Amino acid sequence: MLSPFFSKCDGLLVVDPGARTRVFRANAKRTGLSTCDLVLSSGIAKLVCGFIARPDLDRLSTAGIDVRIGSCARTVDALVRGFDALPAA
Repeated sequence: MLSPFFSKCDGLLVVDPGARTRVFRANAKRTGLSTCDLVLSSGIAKLVCGFIARPDLDRLSTAGIDVRIGSCARTVDALVRGFDALPAA
């Protein structure tokens, strides 16, 4: 399930729809800085979150990450498939 709070999330679920793989990376510190570091070290180019604070968004956007806002009520699969239609953060 998508976390409604970027900085407090349990971790990052990296989904590769082409290879049909999923890898969970834990976020032990659960801070905005640790979550950003986790995202940046993952090598992803696209991110869906329920909410992200401006400083974290700015850091990820500067690094070239396309950040979108998704509903926590939708499944991960639906969010991945509909990424391009999600609103930019």
